[in-house]
Amino acid sequence: MQKNDDLKQKNISADQFEFVQKDEKLYDQELEGRPIGYFEDVWIRFRKNRTNLTASIILLILIVSSIIMPFISGKEYNRIDEKIAFLPPRVPVLEKFGIFDGIVSHEEMPVDLNTYDEATGLYYPMGYNQKAIIEGTLTNSTIPSNEKSPSVLNGQALMVLDYDSNTMTIQSTEFFTLSKANNGILELDVYEMDTASNGKLEVMLQTDFGGEYKVLATIEEPGKHAINVFDLNPDLYADVVSTLRLRYTADAGRSSVAISSISVLESGSETPVFENQGFSLSEYKIVDGKGSYQRQNAEMIVATFEYNKYLAAFDLTREIAFSSAEYDQLIEEAGGNVKKIPNPDNPEGWFFEEGFPIREVIRKNDTVKVDGKEYSSYEVMLDYKTYLGYENLPYFLFGTTSAGRDLFSLVWVGLRTSLLIGLIVTAINVSVGVVYGAISGFYGGVVDILMERFSEIMGRIPWLVVLSIMVVLFDPGIKTLILTLIINGWIGTAGVTRMQFYRYKGREYVLASKTMGAKDGRLIFRHILPNGIGTIITASILSIPGVIFTESALSFLGYGIGHGQSFNFFGLTFSGVSIGVLLSDGRNFLLNYPHLVIFPALIVSILMITFNMFGNALRDAFNPSLRGVE
Repeated sequence: MQKNDDLKQKNISADQFEFVQKDEKLYDQELEGRPIGYFEDVWIRFRKNRTNLTASIILLILIVSSIIMPFISGKEYNRIDEKIAFLPPRVPVLEKFGIFDGIVSHEEMPVDLNTYDEATGLYYPMGYNQKAIIEGTLTNSTIPSNEKSPSVLNGQALMVLDYDSNTMTIQSTEFFTLSKANNGILELDVYEMDTASNGKLEVMLQTDFGGEYKVLATIEEPGKHAINVFDLNPDLYADVVSTLRLRYTADAGRSSVAISSISVLESGSETPVFENQGFSLSEYKIVDGKGSYQRQNAEMIVATFEYNKYLAAFDLTREIAFSSAEYDQLIEEAGGNVKKIPNPDNPEGWFFEEGFPIREVIRKNDTVKVDGKEYSSYEVMLDYKTYLGYENLPYFLFGTTSAGRDLFSLVWVGLRTSLLIGLIVTAINVSVGVVYGAISGFYGGVVDILMERFSEIMGRIPWLVVLSIMVVLFDPGIKTLILTLIINGWIGTAGVTRMQFYRYKGREYVLASKTMGAKDGRLIFRHILPNGIGTIITASILSIPGVIFTESALSFLGYGIGHGQSFNFFGLTFSGVSIGVLLSDGRNFLLNYPHLVIFPALIVSILMITFNMFGNALRDAFNPSLRGVE
């Protein structure tokens, strides 16, 4: 009524309206498309989640890489070469930006006092290749140090008696000579002495070579003390060649004497023939009495610099000992036509033409007979880069291990082994767990109670007890590892499966099928299990990284697989290297060489995240309640 009033107000008459399709027959529109099957519907839902799909692609890439990367890297992952150990990562493009360029920084490294460069006024670090130090980065500084090292300067040697001791004696480990012709004088600079406890320092030498030590002088106060051995012993007719003994005595324990230096002076020379400031602790030892020999107020010259470890490792002038077998093998590999070039400065050695791994033979060592066989070796200068088969300095993308192995190849080999172990253990645990949990959850009652009590007993056995029993019964190895991981690894899957059966076995469609005479097997595998398969699959997928981490722990403890072991699987031989083994190896060098842990840890972290997301994607995709949902 209100509507007609509104039309009248708008001056619209009823004649202006007409019926549309009044005389036409209308039919339902035909549905376009085709029926969608269960697995196709699963795939549609799986790919709808872009994040999980991306994670699944990454997971697939990791799996494929674990198979093909060791073969395409161009480097042997099982080759041990300690000469190229601990090389940092070096990547072709990133090295131009100062990232992963094979250069490491060293701070406050002890210097070699014999390497002073007058042009720069700097000392070079001890034990480093000078050619590999980046130009312009070397600096020297001085730091306090009381280390037992000849490179530590100044300071004093401190002899301290124990509480219950009144005497101690130290002796030098090296001989020095006092020249009679040049009136050799032994000079001691005593920095301080505990005179309150009547401390005395006796200076002792062997005036006869190999004879007894004689007390030449007794020092009772600080200061410089010159001892003329030949004035004290006029009967000496030759030079004195001896080690030095210093014996300190006092009336009370914890008494001490500090000695700044010991020198050998000769007439006609202002420079001491021998001088030891602060006493190098490595050159003296306690031979009598009880006490300690320490260093105080000393300093060390140290170097800070940047170092190209690749240049140092593959230096063209590397000297190395070569067995005759290795030498002959190189000659044979070169076709036996290698040209030798005589060395006019070294009659015992010779050069080789450029391109041959051995640049120079310094000498051939003496032949040794062992069990009737002759063995000999050569001292050679080796072009190590050419020897290993590289034309230029190589790239180790993840660096090298403590044994000089390519970490990039090892990571993928280890991932392949860890994945295989994870899949084998998970497949066994899931198979046992699904069957066990299905029976327990479907039948319930007494069957469920007994089966649950058994699984609880198995689950309460301490993990270390299981490990100990397996190691006692079987030797550590791949079989022991798998048995340890499956002895109670199925319990989690069984529990998840049991809960899913309790959830779905009372549903109407299950009861209807049971009423119509369906057997237990059909009810379990056709009606109940498919509805809970999503949760079961998720739990199964997520257990794989858990198995990998457990394997890592066992390998770390020495009860898993390890270097030198291998196993066969369907005709394929797998190395004993796994992610767990690599993490275990790198843990000991984490502070100085973090790349040994970072890259394996990064790969296993990505593996765990992608497995997690992949499991979630499968759970959603296999959920029957979401069938047909976009």
